[in-house]
Amino acid sequence: MAAITASTTNYLWSMQDILGHGATASVYKARHKRSGELVAVKVFNVVSYNRPHEVQMREFEMLRKLNHNNIIRLHAVEDLPSKQKVLVMEYCPGGSLLSVLEDPENAFGLDEAEFLTVLQCVGQ
Repeated sequence: MAAITASTTNYLWSMQDILGHGATASVYKARHKRSGELVAVKVFNVVSYNRPHEVQMREFEMLRKLNHNNIIRLHAVEDLPSKQKVLVMEYCPGGSLLSVLEDPENAFGLDEAEFLTVLQCVGQ
């Protein structure tokens, strides 16, 4: 079966390379078409467009302004051919904090040193 791909002007991804999904969007591993840089692309679903357009744009602007080591960086907001907006973000190969906590080896929690590191990062 051939992989289904999607793209914006600068990024390309396979719909099979899903990193996660939530109530309003799915996130895919993608590559910059020229440089090959790995990124994460957040593609919004129909439910997300029930929010007023101004609210979405304000959220995009806020994400652009955030600059912290513990927060995934927003690189760009691009359009699919359908004019649907996608967020192009920093790729985090380690996954989310939730994926770390759900790892079977952490079924009984993190050891104290790891827990303190996570707590310090969340607190920042």
